[in-house]
Amino acid sequence: MTNACFEPGYQMVKCDPRRGKYMAVCLLFRGDVVPKDINSAIAAVKTKRTVQFVEWCPTGFKVGINYQPPTVVPGGDLGKQTRSVCMIRLVGGGASTI
Repeated sequence: MTNACFEPGYQMVKCDPRRGKYMAVCLLFRGDVVPKDINSAIAAVKTKRTVQFVEWCPTGFKVGINYQPPTVVPGGDLGKQTRSVCMIRLVGGGASTI
């Protein structure tokens, strides 16, 4: 789930998240998530080196966890889920995307 945040097909804007250097990444998790699994997933993303951070901020990740599962809106387009993640990122060059 964490790796998918960095894939172009999962973006809400037309962009390639593998291009440019990141200044910051905030991952907001909801539902059935375990901090140990989150830390392992972030370590795997850093190890792959497909995501690059600016030199002056090599760590770059902030994480928020809400253990309540995502809410289902009656009549809405989304089905019931046990967990979800939202990524907010700031990329070098002044382009911020959500």
